[in-house]
Amino acid sequence: MKRRPYRRLWLDWLNHYRGMLTLGFIGMIIGALASAGYAKGLQWIIDAFEASEPDVIWWGPLLMVALTSSKGFGTWLFQVNSNGALVRAETDLQKAMHKKLVFADLAQVQGESPTALSTRFTADILLVRQSVMQIFTGVSSVLILVFTVAVMLSIDWVITLTLVAVFSLAVLPVNRIGARLHLVSRDTQDDLALMTGDISEALGSIRMARSYQLESYLLRSADRVFDRLLKLKLRLINLEARLSPIMESLSGAAIAVLLIVVTWRLSNGTTTLANFMALMAGFGVISQPARNLGKTFAMAKQGEAALDRIFEILDLESHIADPADPVSMPIGKGAISFKSVGFTYPDGKQALHDVSLNVAAGQTVAFVGRSGAGKSTIFNLLPRLFDVSEGRIEIDGEDIRNVTQSDLRSRIALVSQESVLLSGTIGQNIGFGRSGATQAEIEAAAKAAAAHGFISALPQGYDSEVAATASTLSGGEKQRISIARAMLRDAPILLLDEPTSALDAESEALIRKGLDVLSKGRTTLVIAHRLATIRDADLIVVLDHGRIAETGCHDELLAKNGIYAELFRLQFAG
Repeated sequence: MKRRPYRRLWLDWLNHYRGMLTLGFIGMIIGALASAGYAKGLQWIIDAFEASEPDVIWWGPLLMVALTSSKGFGTWLFQVNSNGALVRAETDLQKAMHKKLVFADLAQVQGESPTALSTRFTADILLVRQSVMQIFTGVSSVLILVFTVAVMLSIDWVITLTLVAVFSLAVLPVNRIGARLHLVSRDTQDDLALMTGDISEALGSIRMARSYQLESYLLRSADRVFDRLLKLKLRLINLEARLSPIMESLSGAAIAVLLIVVTWRLSNGTTTLANFMALMAGFGVISQPARNLGKTFAMAKQGEAALDRIFEILDLESHIADPADPVSMPIGKGAISFKSVGFTYPDGKQALHDVSLNVAAGQTVAFVGRSGAGKSTIFNLLPRLFDVSEGRIEIDGEDIRNVTQSDLRSRIALVSQESVLLSGTIGQNIGFGRSGATQAEIEAAAKAAAAHGFISALPQGYDSEVAATASTLSGGEKQRISIARAMLRDAPILLLDEPTSALDAESEALIRKGLDVLSKGRTTLVIAHRLATIRDADLIVVLDHGRIAETGCHDELLAKNGIYAELFRLQFAG
């Protein structure tokens, strides 16, 4: 059975900080008792004045100072501990969401843009903290109401019950408004994520947009999102605003009833002026907490919608998991076998059909084909970024699903066309290739990748921060860092996803030398768009609509005059 969002938040996250929340609750009680004490204290003071008791001149002011000081201390205790617990739980949620996304299946992560996902770490998590804090404030308001009403009942129960009956009329309309608030708030948070993604996309492509004079298109596209978000925000404002007149009207009705009933009871001698003043003081105490309950209800519904979006991430279930009883990866040279492999994406698109292929250890195999032929899918299946839908993939005779993902991926190095560098130093980025590598090993890998020269020329050398220097590194320099990382990994299997496609001729020549050194003695799979780069491959596999259409060496495939020959002629026409 699915637990309600706030119950789950309490049991799984806030419960870890129940000590702080208990102190916060004690602060609520102290503040509520002090607030309720105003009415009783005022009754005592007025009664003492009417009875001409002289000592009221000193104990009356002392009582009021004690009550206000107690309320201030209770409020401080509540605010410090409640907010402290909430920001800690907020950090725990952010860490848990990030961990879930880092280890989630690739298909799950790719289902939403990174910028849209990031709003769950910012806007959604902030809304949750604000709503829970408002709920705590609502609990404090309820305590003030309960304690103050109890005091008022001890003063005059007839008038007090009449006031309670008036305020109970708010329950039904407030509940209806809250249900609509939840739906509108969920739509607002979804559109906020969409807006963030659109802005990020527009700014990320600003160079292309300026070149093609697409500023008007970007503005129109963004304006549509902004306008839709504006409508949702206005609906939220309208719904929240409806709560205020309800509570204000009931407050006015309560005052009118109070005056009528008190006047009637004063006239027949069933109450006193001291009781009247005390009841007015009590009503003054409960009026603001009563109004706060409407705001609390509205915020709680918005926070519930944000929690739904957060728990969607935390509830992701990875289907690519380690086996219950894994075997050790065979110590071999990296022979790969694709046996009747088929793969269908979660959206139902079938990418591979009955792919069978044997790659001998140390062999270089190139995959070519038109866009969408299935080349990248094969590269995603080998390290188990996706799992095969049919058939199996073996490395050195062992099904890759029988070993741990860590063991499998430690045998594979990747160099892609996008040279990804993470925040940190250049030395760290190379060192990501193998945990525990020494500085000497990192530098040796950089030398083998022809990267040591330009790295040493940087002001901080290997300690240069990538975040600060990424803009000054050329595409070729970034790619050589990626190759050095793969060199350091020293894995028997190498995946090359067109690593030179975005480079100029000079950079490509340098990179090609590094790749030749890297691939020597390793089983190397290459995705190639420029066919001139794979003429010396041991085997070329031509994919077409997810199937193997042709295999052979360069000359054999040209002689077949099939798809490969057609692609070759298109690239080298004339």
